[in-house]
Amino acid sequence: MGLKWLFVTMFSVLAHPEAFWKEQRERHPELNAMKDYAAPVIAIAQLFKIPLIGVPRSAMIVAMVNFTVDVAVLYLLSGAIVSLVGRQRPQSFQDDVLTMFCYALTPVWLVEPFYFMGSWRWLFFAVALLHSIFISRYGLQSLLGREVPNMASLFGKSAVIVAMATMTAFMLNSGLIRFFTSF
Repeated sequence: MGLKWLFVTMFSVLAHPEAFWKEQRERHPELNAMKDYAAPVIAIAQLFKIPLIGVPRSAMIVAMVNFTVDVAVLYLLSGAIVSLVGRQRPQSFQDDVLTMFCYALTPVWLVEPFYFMGSWRWLFFAVALLHSIFISRYGLQSLLGREVPNMASLFGKSAVIVAMATMTAFMLNSGLIRFFTSF
């Protein structure tokens, strides 16, 4: 997958999530969402932070740590939703949940460079979180709708879990940025 595909997919996820998930349902088996989409998007967001920090060594440390935090949150959310639904699910179900979060968390990752904007960072984060929950709603319905009988209940619980996990990551990333830029 090339850079053009990555940016087209990001735009599609952000601007037309319902159409994206309908298309994703058909082409899902051929993609590894973590390797082909999530890791490059997180890395791009981290690269945009480097000039904002200004000190190369601190910037690289912040970028690496924030990348690790973002990937950890992705896997944490995936595991939490799978265990919420039930552990006796096939591997394809777990892969679908991970795929859904790989695309749904795009807004949260893309606003990370705005965490340097003082008190405005909370506004950027809140809008990105709401948009991520909106995207995940369509993703849950599209990818998991046939396998989960009570989708409304799952969506409500997953929205709370997503909000808590991304808020924790936001606070951790903001604290790390302040710590490493204070030297």
